[in-house]
Amino acid sequence: KIEQVSKACFGICKWVSAMGKYHEIRKIVAPKEKALKIAQAEYNEVMKKLQVKQARLKEVVDRVTKLETELKETQDYQEDLKNRVVDCEKKLDRAQKLIQSLGGEKTRWTEAARTLGIDYVNLTGDVLVASGMVA
Repeated sequence: KIEQVSKACFGICKWVSAMGKYHEIRKIVAPKEKALKIAQAEYNEVMKKLQVKQARLKEVVDRVTKLETELKETQDYQEDLKNRVVDCEKKLDRAQKLIQSLGGEKTRWTEAARTLGIDYVNLTGDVLVASGMVA
């Protein structure tokens, strides 16, 4: 009815009605906005703590990675040393077998050297005897 009586009054009434609705909605929304600000502040604080914890975690993960790398290198070195020990044991075993098998050769070579020494001493006389026989 007001619209039929006065268009200006109708606009004012509509504005007053809208302001009333705004006020009612604002009473509902204002505490939620406060709660949002508080939650946002808590969220920001928690995120800062999370970033600190993530940085610490990264340090720990980096350290673990470094230690795993060192462990792998050490295990590889240990395996290499084990292989060297096995090789040395094989070489030592072969050397002992060689020494044992050459033990008889030492006696033979010693006897051959003694015989050659005697032959060397007798060489001059043998040459004279052979020369006398040829002549």
